[in-house]
Amino acid sequence: MRFKFSIIAILGREIDPPRSNNPLSLQFLATRIQLNKLSSYIFSRLPCSETLLTCHCFLWYSPPPHIHHANRHGRNSLTRPRSSGKRNHGRPRHRQRRRAGGIDEMEKVDCYVVPQTTGTSRNIFQGGSPLSSSLPLLGVQLVLIVVVTRVLYLLCRPLKQPRVVTDIMAGIILGPSLLCRYEWFKQLVFPARGEPVLNTVATFGLMYVIFLIGVRMDPMQALRSGKKGVTIGLSGFLIALGLTASGFSGDALSKEEDHMSTRLTFQFALAATLSLTSFAVLSPILSELNLLNSDLGRIAMSASMTTDGIAWLIMVGYVLAEAYLVSPATSLWAFTSVAALVAFILLVVRPIALLVIERTPSGSPVDEAYVFFFLLIVLLVGLYSDIIGTNSFHGALMLGLAIPDGPPLGTALGEKIEAMVTGLILPLYYTMTGLSTDMWEIHWGRLQLILLLGWFGKLAGVLASSLCLDIPPLDAVSLSLFMNSKGIVEVITFSFFVTNKLIDKHMFSDLVFSSVMITAVSVPVASCLYDPARRYAVYKRRTVQHLKADADLRILACIHDESHVQGTLSLLEASHATPQTPVALCLLQLVEIAGRSAPVFIPHKLRRSASSRIGPTSSASAQSTDSDRIINAFLQYEQRHPEGAVSMQSFTTISPYSSMHDEVCRLAVDKRTSLILLHYHKRHMLAGGMRAAMGLRVVNRKVLEVAPCSVGVFVDRNAGSVGLSAFIMQDHPASSSSGGRLGFHAAVAALFFGGGDDREALAYVTRMARHPGSRAAVIRFLPTRGIKDDPADRRVDNKAIEEVKALAARSKYMNLQVQEELVGDMEKIVEVLRGLDKAGYDLVIVGMRHRWYPVMSANGLSDWSECPELGVIGDLLASSDFDTPYSVLIMKQQDQGGLNAAVPGAQDVWHGDDGAAAPTPERVMTTAVSSRYRQ
Repeated sequence: MRFKFSIIAILGREIDPPRSNNPLSLQFLATRIQLNKLSSYIFSRLPCSETLLTCHCFLWYSPPPHIHHANRHGRNSLTRPRSSGKRNHGRPRHRQRRRAGGIDEMEKVDCYVVPQTTGTSRNIFQGGSPLSSSLPLLGVQLVLIVVVTRVLYLLCRPLKQPRVVTDIMAGIILGPSLLCRYEWFKQLVFPARGEPVLNTVATFGLMYVIFLIGVRMDPMQALRSGKKGVTIGLSGFLIALGLTASGFSGDALSKEEDHMSTRLTFQFALAATLSLTSFAVLSPILSELNLLNSDLGRIAMSASMTTDGIAWLIMVGYVLAEAYLVSPATSLWAFTSVAALVAFILLVVRPIALLVIERTPSGSPVDEAYVFFFLLIVLLVGLYSDIIGTNSFHGALMLGLAIPDGPPLGTALGEKIEAMVTGLILPLYYTMTGLSTDMWEIHWGRLQLILLLGWFGKLAGVLASSLCLDIPPLDAVSLSLFMNSKGIVEVITFSFFVTNKLIDKHMFSDLVFSSVMITAVSVPVASCLYDPARRYAVYKRRTVQHLKADADLRILACIHDESHVQGTLSLLEASHATPQTPVALCLLQLVEIAGRSAPVFIPHKLRRSASSRIGPTSSASAQSTDSDRIINAFLQYEQRHPEGAVSMQSFTTISPYSSMHDEVCRLAVDKRTSLILLHYHKRHMLAGGMRAAMGLRVVNRKVLEVAPCSVGVFVDRNAGSVGLSAFIMQDHPASSSSGGRLGFHAAVAALFFGGGDDREALAYVTRMARHPGSRAAVIRFLPTRGIKDDPADRRVDNKAIEEVKALAARSKYMNLQVQEELVGDMEKIVEVLRGLDKAGYDLVIVGMRHRWYPVMSANGLSDWSECPELGVIGDLLASSDFDTPYSVLIMKQQDQGGLNAAVPGAQDVWHGDDGAAAPTPERVMTTAVSSRYRQ
C-alpha cells in the first residue's frame, strides 16, 4: 500500500521548471506536462492501473536537478528539499505529512551516504549520525531483531513455546507496547522513515518463504493418509466456522463497526481464517517439538492439508466476490485471470520442472541456471498475482506446489532460500507484526468472545471426530490443541485486512495478540499431554534371550548408506538362519529429509524373480539408485538360503534425524521385532581415521532410550582383510545347495561382566555358535576376592552361564567355549581386551550397561567416555584410540516395567534346550568346551 502511495505521489508531483529561460526548454516542459497528465489519466482507468502506473513512473519520470545521488552535501536520489504548504494542497490526504509530538514523520530518506574525507559528513567523528541513512539503520534494526528473537526463543524454549510466538512477542517488546513508547528509542532505532524499507525487505523475503513452503508441501499426502486426516480436518473446520460465523451474525458486532468492515464477504473471510489450520503453521511447530514422525503428527499434517485446500477455494471465491461488487464483467475478468495463472503454472512451469529433474543425473546437484530460473519465475508470478488482485503470496504458494518436492530440484531450491529467508526474513516479518501491535490499544469486547468460540469449535470438532476414529482420548485432546495453532497464514491475512482498510489498527492488535495467546497456551499443553513413546510400551519380553527355541528371530536392520550393507549382511549370516531357526529381516533405510516438510514412509514392493533383480553385471545397474542397490543386496542374501530360512521386508523413511527414532520404534512395534540393529555413527575408514555422522548419533541415542525391544549398535571395522565384514560369504556354485554357509568363517567372542545386557549378548552369541562356519567363546570377568559384588546378581549370572555350558556340552553342532578371567582393576580388563586381537576374533559382543560392576564404578571411567550411551566397555571398544581390528556389537536388552535391565529381576528366564536347573557353580577358573573342541 505504501508503495502505491509513493507512486501516486511521484506522478502527482509538480515538475520543476528548468533553470534556463530557453524557449525550447519551456516548450519541451509544457509538452511533457501535458503528456504526463494524459498518460496518468489513461493508466488510472485500466484494470491493472497500479502496475501500469508503476511502469509509467520509472519510464517517464526523470528526477529534477535537486533530486540527485549522494554527494558531498549528504543527499541522494530520495532526498528532496522541503516544500511549502501550498504544494501539499493537491496531494492525496494519505501523503500529507503527519506530525506526532512535533516530529515530522515524513522526513527525507537517505539510502546511503558516501564517506568523505573533507567537508560536511555524517560520521560520528564529525558529530553526525550514521543512522540518518537507511542502509546503516536497516543493519542496526536487523541485528537488534535477530538478537532479541534468538534470546527470547532460548528463554522460552524450556516452556515449549514455538518460534512464531517468541518472534511476535519480540516485536511487541520492541514496538509501541514497550520500548517504542519511549520517544528517543523510537526515533533512534525505529523511526517512521525506516518503516517502508523494513517492510519492503520483510515482504519481499516472505514471498520466497511462502514459495518454499509450497515446494516442501505434498498435496497428495492428505489423500494417501486415508479418511482419518480428511475427516478430522473437515469436522474441525466446519464446527469452528459455524460458531465463529454465528458470532458475526445480526447486530452482534454493532459496537465494532468503527473498527472493522461490515461487508458479508469480509466477515465470512475473517470467520474462515479463524477456523482454519494451515500446514504452513503446523509443520514448523511439530518439527520444533520433534513430532513430525509421530502418529499424531502425521494425522495433524494430513488434516491441515485438507483445510489448506478449503482455504484456497475460499480465497478464489473472495476475489471473485469482491470483483463482482464492482461489476459482473470484472468478476469474469478476475476468474479468467486466476485460471490463466493456474494454467501457466500447471502447463508450463511444472513440465519444465519435471524436465529439469529428468536431465539431472542421480546424485548430482541441479545446475545453477535452472535454480536461478525458478527464483526469477517466483518474482514474475508474484507480480502477475498482484496485477490480478489475488496476492503475491498466493501466486508464490501455487508455484511452489507445482514443483516436485524432495531432491534434486526441491532440495536445491531449499538450500538457496532457507538460510536467509527462514533465519532472518521470517523472524523479521513476525517482528514487524509485533511492532505494529499496540497492547495498550487492545479493545476487549465481543471479538475476543468470537475468537474463543472458534477455539472451542475447533477443539470440539477435532476431539469428537478423533474419538470416533478410535484415537486414544489423551492423544485426541493433544491433536485438537495442536489444530488450534496460529501462525504465518493468520498474520499475513490480518496484515492484508489492515492494509485494505477492512480493519483498523485496534482490531489488528486484537487479532494478533489473541492469536499469539491461543498458540502460546495450546502448543505447550498439547506437547505435555502427548508422549509418542507411550505407543512403544510393550508388555511382553521382546529379546533374544527370552526368544523361544522354535521362534523366528525378527531383526529390524537400519541402514544409513551403502557402507553399512556389508557389515549388516555379515551379522545376519552369523545369526545362523535355517528353516528350523528362521530369521525375519525388516530392512529400514534411513534418509534425511531434504526439500520437503512432511516426512515420508515408503514400503517397497520387492521383486524376487531373478530376471527382475539388478545383478552386479546387469546393464541396469548403471541407472539403479542407492536404494535399489541396497535392496538388491539383501534380496540376494535371502535367495542364497533355503526356502523358509530368511524372509525380508524393505522400507524407507525420509524424515529429520530429530524424529527419525519414532519411525524406527513404530516399525519395531508393528513387526514385533526382538532386535533393532543400528550402526555406530563413526565410520572407520580404510586409510585410517574415522568419519562421524552426528545426525545418526541422534537417532541412535533416542532409539536406545525408548526402544520397545533389544537394541544392538554395530561398530564395523572394515579395514581390508580384518573385521567381520571381511568374512562375508562369497558366491560360488556350492553356496545355494548348502544354504550359503560354505563361504563364511568367523570367530566371535562375548564379554560377560554380568547383568541383563550381557545376558542378551550371551544369548545372541549362543545362536551364532550353531553356525558351521563360526567358532564362539564366552569370556566371563569375575572380580577378585578383595572386591565385593551383589550376590543376587551373581546367582542370576551363574545360572545363565551354567545353562550355556550345559547346552554346549550336549550339542555336537555348537562351537562354544567358556572361560573366566579374574580382574581387579580396569588395567587388567584392558589387557584382556587387547589380547582378543591375538586370539584372532573377528567380532566381539558386549553388553551396554555395567553400572553395578564394582571395578568400573571405582575408576569412574564414564566421566571420560566419548559416547556414554554405549556404556564404559562399549565406548572403550568403539573408540578410535583403542586400535583393534575386530568389529564390535554393543547390546542393550529391552527394559521392562521401567526397570534397568542391568538389575536382575524375576522375569529373567533362560529358554534353553534343557529345562533342568543348573548346578551351583564353584568360583574357580574353569573352561568348558563343546565335544568338538575336546577332540
